[in-house]
Amino acid sequence: MIVFDLINDEAPLFIEGLKVLFSKRTLSYDNVIGVTEGSRWKEESKAIKNVNRLAFFDELEKKNVDLKKELLRIAKTYENNNIYGCDRYLIQKDKEYQKKMLVYTYLFYEDLFQKNISHYFTTGIAYTYNLVSYQVSKRFNVKHISFYGTRVENNTAICFDNKNSFGEVDALFDEFHLNKVTKDMYTFIEGFVKAPKQPYYMKNAINALSIKPVFIKEFFIRFNKYFLENRHKYDMFTRSPFELTGIKLKKMILSKIINFRHDSIFEKVDYSERYFIYPIHMQPEASTLVQSPFHIDQKAAIINISRLLPLNTILYVKEHRSALGKQSLEFYRELKQHPNIKLISYRENMFELINNCVGTINLTSTVGLESLFFKKPSIVLGDVFYNNTGLTFRVNSFHELGKVVETVNQDGFKVDEYFEQYDAKLAYYIYCLNKKAYPFEFNVAKLDTKERVLRKENVEGFAYCINAIIEKNYNNL
Repeated sequence: MIVFDLINDEAPLFIEGLKVLFSKRTLSYDNVIGVTEGSRWKEESKAIKNVNRLAFFDELEKKNVDLKKELLRIAKTYENNNIYGCDRYLIQKDKEYQKKMLVYTYLFYEDLFQKNISHYFTTGIAYTYNLVSYQVSKRFNVKHISFYGTRVENNTAICFDNKNSFGEVDALFDEFHLNKVTKDMYTFIEGFVKAPKQPYYMKNAINALSIKPVFIKEFFIRFNKYFLENRHKYDMFTRSPFELTGIKLKKMILSKIINFRHDSIFEKVDYSERYFIYPIHMQPEASTLVQSPFHIDQKAAIINISRLLPLNTILYVKEHRSALGKQSLEFYRELKQHPNIKLISYRENMFELINNCVGTINLTSTVGLESLFFKKPSIVLGDVFYNNTGLTFRVNSFHELGKVVETVNQDGFKVDEYFEQYDAKLAYYIYCLNKKAYPFEFNVAKLDTKERVLRKENVEGFAYCINAIIEKNYNNL
């Protein structure tokens, strides 16, 4: 049996992909289970008729579950780190509800994965239920597959673990040998350095300074779903339209204030200075909550990093264009009090900043990968796919970070001399990334992205990927 996650906002893409696979008879209805949550995507999932649908927790509610006893059993059976704190929605509930949901999630997947399940397809691991499903899948030998976009537009890689590693990419990269690297493999990096471009997903970043018509339309759709349709007590993802509108309006107003006071908040770049770059990350996102859970307080992380720098070295903290309005004015004020921290505007050219820096320090940002292209030390405090190049400095503590900073801050330090076969390994990794990625976009089908995500070519690419994964033997990954 093959199970598909129809819980989160990528469900429409899963549904459309399944319709293609059923029409081509590469999958049969009686071999597929769809996992839903309450009434969420209930109507949409009816399009895949005859598919078994298991509603989250509905059966468990009828049973008398000893929460205390089950929590003790779960604690002894599984790795429990970051289970509560990773979920931006669950953490908003009261403590007892969180415990109940956690136990119910484990029980649900334990029951499900005992039913001769071979594959479980889910979104990128971003919530408690994703982490739980991964842990339970390992116990019952179920292949757990999640999807992540790459640096390349319309390319998606698959992940078999909870560390944001790309299994197929890494397997091919493990075969690295200098004689396998061809001249053509350097083309992407050479082209990027000559004409660097922002990641494609930045094109879809919300303009915080205006309210688009699509957001107004989205409000009324959310209003209908939240107040008029049948809501379910376990549906955590269908949020109040008033709450979301309030968040967006607050972000818009604050971003306008920040732009009005731009020159007094952000400082000028001085390329004659010795500096490291820290890019502010979007929050709340899986990139911090899941992949770098011990550094979700970015203000504290930035201050701690600054304390490790020599007196003649500055930490440039660059605001994220999409995050403008997320940080409070107090956040900026506190950082600006530190003599070796400079707040840099989102308007500054990141690639110029990288090209002239000592190195970059980030949690899981794409900046870390871009640093490799410019042959700059890439220091990473979280789990991200490009760590597997073996060319980054992956640190697990500020103690380790201090030692790395001391190393890379030396006069004359060159990252391509520190790491053996640097150029060849990086070129080969990018080749592997492109070779083993699949040609489709895995994204949320919102009003402003639906046409692109659910277009025929993209859905067929997704369906091809699912079928290819099912047919392959991944026992060694």
